[in-house]
Amino acid sequence: MGHRPVIYAGGVYVPPAVTEAIKSEDKLSTETTMRWHKKFKVLRCYFLILGCLGIILLFLSYWRVGTDPSHPPAPLKVTGGGMPAPSLLQQEKPRAKKLRHLCNPPDRIQRNQEGVLPSQYQLSGVMILLRHGDRGPLVHVRNLSSINCGHHSYGTPTYKKYVGDILSVSRTNTYVNFVGPFVRFPLLPLPSRCGLGHLTPQGVLQHLQLGKVLKQVYLTEFNLLSSHWELDDIIVYCTKYRRTFQSVLAFLYSFIPDFDISKVRLQEGRGVSFCGDDCHCEQSDRYDQKYEQERRDYRRSHPGIVDLVHRVNPLVREGEDITSPLVMRDALLSYVCHGAPLPCLGGRCVRVEDVTGLVSYEEWEGRQKRTSAQRKAAKLRVYGLMKSISSSLNDMMREDRPRVVVYSGHDRTLKYLLDTLGIPNYQLPHYASRLVLELYQNTAATHNPGYQAAYYFRLVYNGKDITKFIPFCESVTIRQLKSGSVKRGAISLCAVEKLLGYLRPELYFKEFNAAYFREACQK
Repeated sequence: MGHRPVIYAGGVYVPPAVTEAIKSEDKLSTETTMRWHKKFKVLRCYFLILGCLGIILLFLSYWRVGTDPSHPPAPLKVTGGGMPAPSLLQQEKPRAKKLRHLCNPPDRIQRNQEGVLPSQYQLSGVMILLRHGDRGPLVHVRNLSSINCGHHSYGTPTYKKYVGDILSVSRTNTYVNFVGPFVRFPLLPLPSRCGLGHLTPQGVLQHLQLGKVLKQVYLTEFNLLSSHWELDDIIVYCTKYRRTFQSVLAFLYSFIPDFDISKVRLQEGRGVSFCGDDCHCEQSDRYDQKYEQERRDYRRSHPGIVDLVHRVNPLVREGEDITSPLVMRDALLSYVCHGAPLPCLGGRCVRVEDVTGLVSYEEWEGRQKRTSAQRKAAKLRVYGLMKSISSSLNDMMREDRPRVVVYSGHDRTLKYLLDTLGIPNYQLPHYASRLVLELYQNTAATHNPGYQAAYYFRLVYNGKDITKFIPFCESVTIRQLKSGSVKRGAISLCAVEKLLGYLRPELYFKEFNAAYFREACQK
């Protein structure tokens, strides 16, 4: 018999079979470790790649909004929560951008997509619908007297020149003829104190800048008004509120050539929607009530916003409670837009995050699917304005005048019109918003069965072409704007006949099962 080998390990006998098993196990363990090491390296690479992509996407999202040349950022100074925070709003952060957007400082108002069509389309006229500029709150808020609504606007050279010129003109008989029913209204807002619902010097500067921008487009580049323009070339309507009057006065000062007010008359527009002879409508009140019920239901389904309003209410207002997120947002913008500290009480302060939370909720609510109550209410309220627009369009096409029509109104004026045309809008129009209807004639048209066939219009909202969103238009894209290889938006046209057809009473009131306005209001 052969002798089996004896193996010693540390003086201990180890059988060969066990030794082989140990070697095999060591080899298996080494291979497993190497496999896990390779997997770990792959996972680590994945994480590194995802991290890099996240940083790139974050940078691009900040760059996309922060470097939009049509809306350069404006520094705002807001403090709250017991600590100064000017750097918060000066940095390119999403919450700061939302507040800048809502405040709409004057240097943010720039030309974007107005008047960018091929030469074969000749501009025949424009209708400009304005929201008044920056104002004080609509409800009394804590420390209102300490908010400086003049901010840095009142002492600027632009504002000082405007004050001097407008005061000089106001002493002439020409001014009395110009303002008509608004002759008793003050020309200028208070220099610093915030009045409830009153325009501020910043609101004046917004419209001085807006008038300058639109003048450059429509009068300088397109020569919409000749050097011998007359009284009938410009029509101006204004609601009978101090803030809309002072806003349109500043706008016209920058817009009309040499501020020659001898050729302009201000006309009073009835109601916030310029309803004319079609104002009273019981049915629109019922639709408004249904719409408000929808909004209350949304708030109940969103308890966080209800708690937020309840929590900040005692910090913002004494006495009567604010229950609406929209009213609370408006009250807090009085501090934000004028560089004032957010209100505090007993060591507790409203935070910037609270303001942006209210703004985000408003956007969320605007995106929710609604019944037709909101749109039906808007259609009934804005019908008088739609008729006025239709009449002006026909005059522009047949008689080549007026060349410019201006409506100085409110956020609801623009909102009603956008809702009526079926255009999605998730926010109330900010201060000094503009909605411009541009009327064009296609000079290259070869067939012309009627004078309307060669005419098209564009709708430009705060510098963005929104014509393609009008459901009944079947709009045609004329040009695709690009920045390098990136599409920046489409320039579209809609036939005027489509709009005039939509406004025919038998079609406009079809969903009310009615043939005219009074019948729709009594259903």
